[in-house]
Amino acid sequence: MLYLFLKAITQNNKALQKRTFVTFLPMYSDQLLLSDAHKGFSMNSAKLVIPPRPGVLIDIQNQMNAEEPCIQAIADLIKQDVSLYAVLLSAVNSPWMGLSNPVESVEKAITIMGLEKVFTLLQAVIVRSCFKDNTVLESFWGAATEVASICDDLSKRYKLIGTEHAYSAGMLHNSGVPIMITNFDNYAAFIAKNAHRPANEQCVLERQDFGTDHFLQGALMAKSWYMSGDVSLAIRYQPIAQSILEGKKDLPATVINLLALLTLAKGISNEYRNYWNASDADQSDCIEASLNYLKICDTEYSELKEDIMDDMVDTEVA
Repeated sequence: MLYLFLKAITQNNKALQKRTFVTFLPMYSDQLLLSDAHKGFSMNSAKLVIPPRPGVLIDIQNQMNAEEPCIQAIADLIKQDVSLYAVLLSAVNSPWMGLSNPVESVEKAITIMGLEKVFTLLQAVIVRSCFKDNTVLESFWGAATEVASICDDLSKRYKLIGTEHAYSAGMLHNSGVPIMITNFDNYAAFIAKNAHRPANEQCVLERQDFGTDHFLQGALMAKSWYMSGDVSLAIRYQPIAQSILEGKKDLPATVINLLALLTLAKGISNEYRNYWNASDADQSDCIEASLNYLKICDTEYSELKEDIMDDMVDTEVA
């Protein structure tokens, strides 16, 4: 009997040796992060270099904070940077805006889009310019822009949050990725290997390997650039979005609304272009939690996706 037992163990060990092993994470990764969240997510983090807020943004915001903001002064600041000038006109003339006649001046673009929307757009563009070009980041920036546009669209449809906050959250939801790439030589390889993992698993692995995670770094950047506190929190809490949407963590309704729309926007972007390869199980469970929270039925969501994807196709063709 002992001989048969030892033989079975030996055969089992040989079989195990032939298998390809993968990294196993604690089954409680979500509970672990949720526990941290209850403590305010105040874990010790590696001190990383976050790009400082550029002077042009400070100057524009100072103008916006005046009792009577001067559109001409703001336009003159934008015109000093060719890339900002070009992006603003491109944005106002995009099919998403639905204008019948093209806009050719910065002043008119500001009037049509509004100061808050213009400032949000410029922030997003400047964030990108703060990082060196990197082939790994190309799909990242494409996904960020796409998610931001979808967030903007959803916020207009459901009117739960301001479009400026929705666009900022979409554009910056993974802004911690370029920060991590800039600070850690091996992070690009890490994210390429683990991009398929759910956000909570990514967060745990990053904290194990780097002492911090890109969700936190993105939130810290949003905070250091004086963006909305709701946007910063939505970026930070992405790893446990499903738990929050299911009522396991109390947060302001504005933050939860933002997380719900951001989750749907990422899901639609992922389905349309599959930029960020989050696992299907994670996406579907989190999307279902968002739909339940927003009281959107499956039929409405299917029609919503179809409408937005049609708009995206039209935008690309245009």
